[in-house]
Amino acid sequence: MRIKTLLCSAALAASSVLLAAPASAATSLDTTQPFTGAWSPFGDPDTSAYGQTFTVGADNVLDSFSLYLTGGVTNPVDFRAYIYGWDGSKATGAQLFASSLQSFTGSLYDNPTEFLFSTGGLGLTTGAQYVAFLFADFSGAESTASMPYSGSFGSEQMPGGGFVYYNAGDNFGALTSSNWDRFGEADDVWFKASFSQGDVGAVPEPATWALFLFGFFAVGGLMRSAKREQKIRVTYG
Repeated sequence: MRIKTLLCSAALAASSVLLAAPASAATSLDTTQPFTGAWSPFGDPDTSAYGQTFTVGADNVLDSFSLYLTGGVTNPVDFRAYIYGWDGSKATGAQLFASSLQSFTGSLYDNPTEFLFSTGGLGLTTGAQYVAFLFADFSGAESTASMPYSGSFGSEQMPGGGFVYYNAGDNFGALTSSNWDRFGEADDVWFKASFSQGDVGAVPEPATWALFLFGFFAVGGLMRSAKREQKIRVTYG
């Protein structure tokens, strides 16, 4: 009975360590401000790529992001959203996220439309820079829109990122092979991003892990002791 009691106590102490560990809070980026103006024109037959660069913090799983378009349009502006790495002057590496085809049908100029994209939990690298951008579809009727900038023109709302664009036409491959027309600037466009910790479960601190391991080995030691005691009883009983 004493062994059973000690085993239960040790196991309970070890398991409660994980339950007591606090979960990490999510991180959000948001450059939206009262509307003051917008970059244009985005779409066919003009600039095909508009976006925002950003730097990843400690919470490195990108769960969702938003970009905005605004203004009246003659025809729907069709596009897709993408996430790529950013090397300081152009998109780089493999495609990390691509949305389905989207359509912007217009809005009042000072009332931008939000396009929210869920990534399903995209693991990124802490400290690295990435670009979230819209790339216009050039296969339909020509039409352009605007992308609202944040704060006063030329102001920086989010360190570690900025508005970028590239006149690539329908040549998507040029986005990763040539420097973009605008990069490394301070000002931002309206952009939101939601991040969570890489491990969605609670991550214990080092001292907590030490307590957990102590409980684990205590359980193991008691079990070995119980086996030895049982063996002695069988041998000499």
